[in-house]
Amino acid sequence: MRRNSTPAIGALHPVLFMLLVYIISIVLAFFVCRTIYFSLHPDEGTASLKVEKTERLMAVK
Repeated sequence: MRRNSTPAIGALHPVLFMLLVYIISIVLAFFVCRTIYFSLHPDEGTASLKVEKTERLMAVK
């Protein structure tokens, strides 16, 4: 009679898959939230740079 045994990694496959899905979700959520946060709260250095460029463009006209 042939023995029907599953390797240990085969038994852990669903757990490893869900762990991978969880890690990918956390990483994507981090980058999405970071992008939204920085779009709502621009850096002070960047904001002053935009004003200076606008003033220079207005002076040229």
